[in-house]
Amino acid sequence: MSYPRFKSRQGGAALIVALLVFALASALMVGLQRDFSLQLQRGANSLVQEQSWSYLRGAEGLAAAALRLDSEQDKAKDAPRDDLSEVWASEARPYPLPEGGWLLGELEDLQGRLNLNNLLDEPNQSANAGSADPDPETDSTETDSQIQTNDPNTENVSGGAGSDEERRFTSGQKQLIRLLQTLEGLGVDQTQAIALTEAISDYMDADDQRRLAGAENEAYRNGVPPYRPANQPIASVSELRAIAGITPEIYAALAPLVTVWPLEGSKLNILTAKPAVLRTINSDDRLEPLSVGDAQRLVELRERGEINEVEDLLTDIAFSDTAMNDIANVLGTTSDWFLLSASVQIADREQRLYSVLQRNERRVVSRYRSLGEL
Repeated sequence: MSYPRFKSRQGGAALIVALLVFALASALMVGLQRDFSLQLQRGANSLVQEQSWSYLRGAEGLAAAALRLDSEQDKAKDAPRDDLSEVWASEARPYPLPEGGWLLGELEDLQGRLNLNNLLDEPNQSANAGSADPDPETDSTETDSQIQTNDPNTENVSGGAGSDEERRFTSGQKQLIRLLQTLEGLGVDQTQAIALTEAISDYMDADDQRRLAGAENEAYRNGVPPYRPANQPIASVSELRAIAGITPEIYAALAPLVTVWPLEGSKLNILTAKPAVLRTINSDDRLEPLSVGDAQRLVELRERGEINEVEDLLTDIAFSDTAMNDIANVLGTTSDWFLLSASVQIADREQRLYSVLQRNERRVVSRYRSLGEL
């Protein structure tokens, strides 16, 4: 009578063991399937990324080819120039890809933007600085008091023509002051434009002397977190975010109109500059921008081929009876620095490339690449 009961208990234990083995096997299979799915997704993402990068580098190669072709065509001209009618400036059109996506790319003349690294080109910075203590760690109470007595709204500083004004600002600084006043919807007046321009100049220059309306170490070391100005040429337009007084709205409006390439020695190409940048061209003794109407008329004259040289622009009626000596030295009609903005979409994934290209006759080199912003 006891034997059948023992056999029944043994069969129940075997069933429990079988269920445990099945549960462990199921958990193991689920884990393996999850790891396999993740590895498969990683592989697919890596493949798409490699494909996207290959296409973007291909777009960079096509851009370099277009710039070399333009250089060859310029050799046959008596007066080589770079304008918006050339092949490199063609409107961007999506190019279909075999995988079902598309590739898009366009070139922009970086010398058609205002170069921030030209702000300190002229050796007249001593007239721009206040009497700040050169030691950044010393008390700046006396310095600030002396600076405040030199109100930038006074006539001999930011008012009409005058030798004080011409000594205070370089031609590049005057252009930036005018450009800041053209930003639509922000209401940046001349006083604020001067303060922002001097803050940017202080951020770049090598000394610790604060300009009349600028910002030096004391404005940054009290921040959260504290930091110090670069005291060197700006390496990226995005550095504007770190400068005192630059709000997100001002940065968003200003960034597409300025550049930091090349680091020195560039001229503004009047044949490719946007209307807002053309408004930075005005007489040496005026800090207000050129009027919207005059800028639009210059664009129309340029499109009709009536403005081909710097002299054609400066002899326009908008600049009659005015001194244009300083600004004439920073204007040109040729370009060597370009920005490629390319994007590719494969498998519903989009990737972008920003590449700064330098052209030296037939040699085109990428000086900077970014998948985000410049």
